[in-house]
Amino acid sequence: MSDIHSNTKIYLGRGDKVKNKQLIISLSGLLLGIVLLIGAILSSAGNAGYIPDSAARRDSGVPEDGIVYIDPNLTALAGQLSGTAESKAIAKAAFDEINACRAGAGLGTLTWSTGLETASAVRAVEAAQVWSHTRPDGSEYWTVDSNLVYGENLAKGYNTADAAFNAWMASPTHKDNILFGSFKTGAIAIHIENGQWVWANEFGY
Repeated sequence: MSDIHSNTKIYLGRGDKVKNKQLIISLSGLLLGIVLLIGAILSSAGNAGYIPDSAARRDSGVPEDGIVYIDPNLTALAGQLSGTAESKAIAKAAFDEINACRAGAGLGTLTWSTGLETASAVRAVEAAQVWSHTRPDGSEYWTVDSNLVYGENLAKGYNTADAAFNAWMASPTHKDNILFGSFKTGAIAIHIENGQWVWANEFGY
């Protein structure tokens, strides 16, 4: 049996063509409206703070290629962090909330790592450029320092410790990093660019 839909030709009169043109214009307008609505929603989400990508974690072994990565530009990149005394205090407050949460769950608290603080500073600056767990040069987030970095939570737009912490805890993958019992170290850095706060929370063993 032949497929009637694929073999049937439809002949349109002039009036039908006009109606079709009007329909196409209407559909185009509808599509444009949808695009603008999505843009407005994303813009609103950015103002309220958002975490669109999943948290990242790698296993405790060496990288698959066996190479130890430490970005030679680490200190210079960290020096680009644009924060304030207030944002640094808020980062520490969020870290304290993470530890309180871990303690409440019967887990060991994280030790603040100066090495991970530097890595967090780099990743906060980079995340402002490319919102991803992949670095701007295309490499994985942990290549900042593969000796130290084993997990990462990012956030954008939040300007209080409570807001960032609560957003992470509302996301299963980010919460999983926070409550991952094997992590022993961590740090948080906040980069402020064009008035927007970009957070990077790095974890290690």
